Amino acid sequence: MEIKQITYPSPEEDYNKPFFTIKNEKLEIQFGTVFLKKGTRIPEKGFTRHDSHEISIIQKGKIEMLNEDGSVRGYLKTGDVVSINALEAQAGNVLEDTQLMYTLIK
Repeated sequence: MEIKQITYPSPEEDYNKPFFTIKNEKLEIQFGTVFLKKGTRIPEKGFTRHDSHEISIIQKGKIEMLNEDGSVRGYLKTGDVVSINALEAQAGNVLEDTQLMYTLIK
């Protein structure tokens, strides 16, 4: 057993702070936290596509999620849980300083 205190990256650190990675020949799981600064776009340009399924819990903040055509897809806010399929395009505008916990499953 390994126990860690939940902490978030500071604005001066990288935005992503992984805590645990479990990997074997059939499965890879990563758990961590993210801090996103108000006024930023994730990613800065275009869209990202991860090869992992993602489940995230918005602990604090608000993100405006975008469709590939630039229209608003919806809003993630404090208390929301979001599931994003592997290879699904994702991008957003950070409307408030945001802290989230994530699990990546490959």
